[in-house]
Amino acid sequence: MMLDRSLGNTMVRIWRQVQESHCYKYLNRVDMYTTLLTSLTKSGSIVHALGHEFQPPPPRRELPSARLLRKAFLLSESEHIEDYRAQIMSTFGKILKFDSTKKICKKLSGAGRGSAEWCTNVGNELSQVLTSVLTCEESREKLRPMAQGLQDRYSKAGEAPPPPPQVMYVDRGCCRVLGVSSIEQLFSEWSESGMVIRLDAFHWMCRFDAAVRTDHHPKYPLFKSALSAVLFAYNKDDMSLLVKLTRAGSSTYANLTDEQIIAKFISREDLKHFVRRVTVGAHETVTRVQNALEVLKGRAGKDGMGIALFKDDGSVDQVWANQQKHLKCLQDPPGMDMYTVTKHVTRNGISLPYYRTVRGSNSLEGFHRFLPSMIPGPRCAAVPFQVYLLAGIARWNSDRESDAVKGQKGRKHRTFQSPLIHRLNKRCELFGQVEEVNFRAPMPVGDELLGLEYLFSQSSSFNVDGHYTEAREVLQDGTTMMR
Repeated sequence: MMLDRSLGNTMVRIWRQVQESHCYKYLNRVDMYTTLLTSLTKSGSIVHALGHEFQPPPPRRELPSARLLRKAFLLSESEHIEDYRAQIMSTFGKILKFDSTKKICKKLSGAGRGSAEWCTNVGNELSQVLTSVLTCEESREKLRPMAQGLQDRYSKAGEAPPPPPQVMYVDRGCCRVLGVSSIEQLFSEWSESGMVIRLDAFHWMCRFDAAVRTDHHPKYPLFKSALSAVLFAYNKDDMSLLVKLTRAGSSTYANLTDEQIIAKFISREDLKHFVRRVTVGAHETVTRVQNALEVLKGRAGKDGMGIALFKDDGSVDQVWANQQKHLKCLQDPPGMDMYTVTKHVTRNGISLPYYRTVRGSNSLEGFHRFLPSMIPGPRCAAVPFQVYLLAGIARWNSDRESDAVKGQKGRKHRTFQSPLIHRLNKRCELFGQVEEVNFRAPMPVGDELLGLEYLFSQSSSFNVDGHYTEAREVLQDGTTMMR
């Protein structure tokens, strides 16, 4: 029950659920026992005439405490920690996302409390996490070992190493206005191999919030939709195919124009999943943004009481002037398809590809929202924190890999122990088959550090093997278990 991370899924909560079930079953058995005895001791029965005395039901056995269950769980997970590290370090991607969050750092307690300020993560186009490190500051100096470890992972990945990533999406540090960007300096080997840095469109749009009175303004959603619309255009071929299959649904649509079909009968969800979007180019984007801002500066940007969306025209003009330099960083790399096909859907006799975008860092934002749930409870000491984090990321990556297979039927068995699967795949060759088709055995781990390993190495000498040997001893002793 504890293996599946979810919001509020703590050992105390699980203990309460088990305790409730345990008490319920105990009382049900007492009820059955007393019901049977009541039927035997009815007036006029032989047992009643003999005056036999019956034994009371045995007392209910007490369950182990939540603390003891937590200790047993962590000891079990710590035995697989090397496997989890290998799984994470065997993850690659061609479109990477780079971002940081502070949410999970607040949960670190005990001796490590206050030592971590940022949790920096790198994801790929499948929403998997290549690395996750905690640092005391988000500087190029502190992140350089993490970046070098990732680049070494690609260059040393077995006999057929994967090619360097093609694109990396970031929330800042993208532009080369003042020379080589900070991200290009951080990942210099990949940049020299042709990797391009792109700015995430969502983060770019959020920068306009500095000119907005409040995000509760009635026109605020319209403003964000307008910014998204000026950055992207719908693929004409995809739109024509969607209109065609919509027309095939009813003969009454024959007299309607394509614009009427799109406005009345095509939902936003259909546009999201069946029609790809493309960037329109930096010059075209300038014109579109300026037109949208001019419209929203007028009556279209005021609510029912006449209150304008923007603080004043000068503030939004200043933000726009500062953000124009990033327009080239928002464009899709030439010749690269920013969508993958996850499945095909048939409607009205026409097959449609179901798309999922690999553009931007939204998938990494989704991981950041889920990340605090990987660490149960409001506070957690360093040793169980690291165990929870690596186990949670390994499971997250495995689930994302399964979801990426067409039809979302990636894994036959929901298990995350790669040595067991690898061993069974080898042995099942005796029968001319494999137990798990969609499985790739992890590579040997390199010198990379993950999670709190990275944080500890910044302030002292650190040895991975020695750290986890000591961690198991701490868990056995239980003196520094999380509260």
